[in-house]
Amino acid sequence: MNKKYFFLLIIQLVLIFQSFAQSSAGIYSIRFYVDRRLVNPVQVTTNGSALQQGSMNRVRLSDANIDSIKAVITRTVSSELNTNSECVYRKNRRGRDIKTYDGGNMVRGMPVSSKRQAIHDFDKDYYVQVRVSYSIASGVNLVNPILGTSRYRPLVYIQIMAFNAEKKRVYTKNVSVRDFDKLQSVQYTVNGVTVRNAEVLQPQQIHEMLVRSLQELRDRGKR
Repeated sequence: MNKKYFFLLIIQLVLIFQSFAQSSAGIYSIRFYVDRRLVNPVQVTTNGSALQQGSMNRVRLSDANIDSIKAVITRTVSSELNTNSECVYRKNRRGRDIKTYDGGNMVRGMPVSSKRQAIHDFDKDYYVQVRVSYSIASGVNLVNPILGTSRYRPLVYIQIMAFNAEKKRVYTKNVSVRDFDKLQSVQYTVNGVTVRNAEVLQPQQIHEMLVRSLQELRDRGKR
């Protein structure tokens, strides 16, 4: 090959690589859910009605846990789209970031917006939404009047979708991972009141399961 044309080809490849490297992606929505049965340490029921839910029945993660979750998701998006990615937040009237709130089975502190709002508010090449769900894949519920044992196997489902500024979907990938160890819980019933003491997911387990599931997602082709 002529050296001149070879040199020009190298320049073109470098320019193409730089164009991809300089593109940007804004993660405008991360919906992260954890099944209540995986986070509620104690559940009390009487005559089929649940008691003592409230503050006990929540996903409890520290700010450091939240930052770690967002970091691993951001790295995955950057790798998958070959772009510079970041979480983007709209502001409320007081100038504060709009995030998912701390309540129920949703993980707090995540960006929350619509595709339309994100495209209007942020100048990015790609706009990304992520859904993460920790649910029950299978379980065996063995109950007798005095003592029962439940075994739940967690399932992690992840979906990532990316759109361009014209709202056209340019990327989508999802994965379901279920071969995690079963959780165990013990329950007993006295005078019609059932108490279940569960071995629930710890913050470190939630993070480790997320890392493993995202790796499996990266190992799969586009869908």
